[in-house]
Amino acid sequence: MAAAQRAGLTDLHMVARAPVTSFDSGRTLCFPRQAQFHPLKYLAAVAQAIIRDGGRIYTETHAAKIEGGESARIETRDGQTVTAGAVVVATNTPVNDLLAIHTKQAAYRTFVIGATVPAGSISKGLYWDTPNPYHYVRLSRSLSVGSDVLIVGGEDHKTGQADDAEARYVRLEEWARARFPTMTDIAFRWSGQVMQPVDGLAFIGRNPMDEPNVYIATGDSGNGMTHGTIAGLLLTDLIHGRENPWSTLYDPSRKTFGALNTFAMETLNMAAQYADWVTPGDVKEGVLVPPGTGAVVRRGLQKIAVYCDDAGQLHERSAVCPHLEGIVAWNHSEQTWDCPCHGSRFDKFGKVLNGPAITNLSPTQEPLPASCH
Repeated sequence: MAAAQRAGLTDLHMVARAPVTSFDSGRTLCFPRQAQFHPLKYLAAVAQAIIRDGGRIYTETHAAKIEGGESARIETRDGQTVTAGAVVVATNTPVNDLLAIHTKQAAYRTFVIGATVPAGSISKGLYWDTPNPYHYVRLSRSLSVGSDVLIVGGEDHKTGQADDAEARYVRLEEWARARFPTMTDIAFRWSGQVMQPVDGLAFIGRNPMDEPNVYIATGDSGNGMTHGTIAGLLLTDLIHGRENPWSTLYDPSRKTFGALNTFAMETLNMAAQYADWVTPGDVKEGVLVPPGTGAVVRRGLQKIAVYCDDAGQLHERSAVCPHLEGIVAWNHSEQTWDCPCHGSRFDKFGKVLNGPAITNLSPTQEPLPASCH
C-alpha cells in the first residue's frame, strides 16, 4: 500500500476483506475507479479508428526479416517488402532479437477456466491473490439469461517445462469451488502465453542494440490491454521526437539491479534447458507414438519431433528450435511443440506459432517410417 501511494495512487486503501461473501479473503488492498471492458470490442474500435484516419491493416502476413536504418524495412515470407520511417515490433515477444530482451523476460503458460454462476451472485471486481502460484478472478456477462461467467486463472508454469495441463485445470477448479460455491458447470477453459519481465515492468521503447527507428512493446506479464494502450501513447511520442514522462520507466535498455536475483535464476533456468541435447528422447526410436500425440525421439546425435496424426501417419521435424537451438517439448493440451528456453511455439506439424522463433522447425534428413501403426 505504501509503495502504491508513493507512486501516486493516493486513493488506494486497505479493507478488512474483499467484497465476496462466500469466503473471508483477509485484509485486502482496494484500487478504486478501475474499469473492465471487452478486449475484442476495444480492439475493433481501435481498428476502425485506424482505417478511418487513413491507416491500413493487413493480417496473415508473416514478417521474415525486420531491419531499421534510414528507412525501416520489413521483408515478408512471400517476398514483399514494406518500408517505413519507423517500425514497432509488438508481437508479444520480440521476433527481431536473439538475446537483447530474451535474457530479461521469461515465457509462461497461464491457465484459465470459465464457470457458470448465477447473475449477481458475485460482486463485480478484478481480484488477485499473491501466493505462488497466484490466481486472478473476474466476471463476464454470459449469453445465457440469469447467469454470469466467473473467469478464474493462474497455475502458471514456464513454457515447455511442464506437460500437466489437466492437473492444473483441476487445481484451478478446486481452488475456485472452495471460494465460489455458486459455481455450476465449467463452460470454458484455455491457456495463454505471458511474458514475465525480471522486474515486473513492461519493455516499451527503442529496441536495445538496434537502429534508433526500431521500437518494441513486450513484457506484458498478463497486462497486455493496459500496456498496449500505454505503448500506443508512449511510442507515438518517441517516434515524433516528443518527451514522454514514462519513457525512462519502460525503457527496454534499463538496468534492473533490483531484480538481479530474479535475473540470475531465470538465466540459470534457461541455460539448464540445453541439457536436453544430451538426454534420451521421450521414447526410443522404433517405439510407437500413439495417434494424436507427439514425442521427441533421439536418432544418433539428432533429436526429432515426431507427431502421429489420428490416421496413424507420422510427421517429423527437427526438435531444435530455430531461435537459439533449444530442444522443443510436446504440449499434450495444446498439441504444440514448445521451446523451454525462450518460449517459441510451433504447431504439431512444426509451423511457427509464437516467437521469438521466426521460422518453422526444420525438416529432417532421414524420415521415420510413414506410419506409426
